[in-house]
Amino acid sequence: MMILKSTRVAVESLVYIAAKSATRPVSAREVAQALSVSLAYLEGILRILREHKLVRSFKGPGGGYQVDGDLEKITVLDVVQLFESTEPKSEGVTACDGFVADFHDAFKKFLSAKSLRQLVGALAPHELVVAVAKPRFGLRPLPVPSSPRGPNSVFQLHAHGSGLLNRLA
Repeated sequence: MMILKSTRVAVESLVYIAAKSATRPVSAREVAQALSVSLAYLEGILRILREHKLVRSFKGPGGGYQVDGDLEKITVLDVVQLFESTEPKSEGVTACDGFVADFHDAFKKFLSAKSLRQLVGALAPHELVVAVAKPRFGLRPLPVPSSPRGPNSVFQLHAHGSGLLNRLA
């Protein structure tokens, strides 16, 4: 059985948000960086999770996402069902239909037994560290500003010394 990338990212983002949002909401940019996905892609997934009341969002400075609900009651199956069809596709009667139906039932039972709390508890602390990206280009230092050696305008002529005015006359 193939799991879609969107399903994997949805589960991983929920686990990351649940682990990091105990004290403050987690920004979508931080989650995208931690999961190595684009911000636009992640925002589409977070929109679906928000519409189904699995996360809530806070706007403005210090805003971000937090898990909405009890971590014990949210199961992996709740998330998977938003992004995947968990029912076997029946294109015709085959000899393996019973096996496929049994496999899907066992898969659903396994996913419904895993809560978000269990996944957060299984994380190692180093898995929550976001690597700081290096800039893609190097910057040279700016040149040292130099002050003009002579007057910069006619208004500065008198301040630069009356000798200059006398020589011009």
